[in-house]
Amino acid sequence: MMTTEDKELARIRLRFIDLFKSFFIAKPDAEKLGRWRGIIAALAEENIDPGFDQAVRNTGELLAKKNLKELKSEHYQLFVDPFNEHLIHTSASFYTDGHAFGSTLVRYRDFLQRAGIRLQEDIHDPDDSLVLLLDALATLIEREKEALNESRSHQAELIHHYLLPLCRDFSTSLLSNPVADFYTACGELLCRYMDMEKGLFPEPVNREEKV
Repeated sequence: MMTTEDKELARIRLRFIDLFKSFFIAKPDAEKLGRWRGIIAALAEENIDPGFDQAVRNTGELLAKKNLKELKSEHYQLFVDPFNEHLIHTSASFYTDGHAFGSTLVRYRDFLQRAGIRLQEDIHDPDDSLVLLLDALATLIEREKEALNESRSHQAELIHHYLLPLCRDFSTSLLSNPVADFYTACGELLCRYMDMEKGLFPEPVNREEKV
């Protein structure tokens, strides 16, 4: 059964996940930009974690100096234009297996089936893409109201085996990309946040390592 503290933590986590999804799910617009600036400004007044706080400041500085046209252009080059040499991949399989739709995707689909998660039909990215992994985490957090222990067991597996490794590889790829500026800061902020998520759950035993 969820306590008041559990419910408050779930609410905060869902807000962070919604923020990160909004960075990468679609191109920015004026409404998003205003929302990002408001959230980051509020976070900059908090003392949450040294690494996370620094990433918040970096993101805030870029949001202050970048205009909407620049952000749209960066997003298009990094995540939309298939012919751009600086296109960034967002699927776990690409980083783990060297190509999209690899064995990592097969294992992740098995996880989705075991967890009873159905993906959003209006998103056409690979199932193991960053946005859909974040969406799966949000689904599991919502399920804490129905089955707290089962949900947290699945969250631990999702975070440790899929989300955290992808976030680190994704952030590293952005860091070395000459086009990425604002989104490098977003990737670093996401990584720092996922480090805090990791701290909520003990690392589960890898099912493939069980005898």
